[in-house]
Amino acid sequence: MHYIVITRTDSTPDADLGHYLANVGATMEPHQGRLLAFDAPARLEGDTTYTKTAILEFPTEADARGWYDSPAYQALAAWRTATMGHPVTIAAVPGLPA
Repeated sequence: MHYIVITRTDSTPDADLGHYLANVGATMEPHQGRLLAFDAPARLEGDTTYTKTAILEFPTEADARGWYDSPAYQALAAWRTATMGHPVTIAAVPGLPA
């Protein structure tokens, strides 16, 4: 089974988050994570109080948690939070069998 991690962020310009965007992929590699999507969501129904969504995939829940809890990602997340002025929403859900 695979795990999907969804992040929702605000309208902080990508240029301001350049350090984070340039380095987040390297924090996922040891945990076999990969970026599936990153962009502004196209609203189909309901309200969206965020302006960007990232969807990540990991082979297992342990890999997803290992990435999130890793010192490399936590250091980068602290930088991101300081730059944005607030944390983001990050959630993990199990993927469906193929």
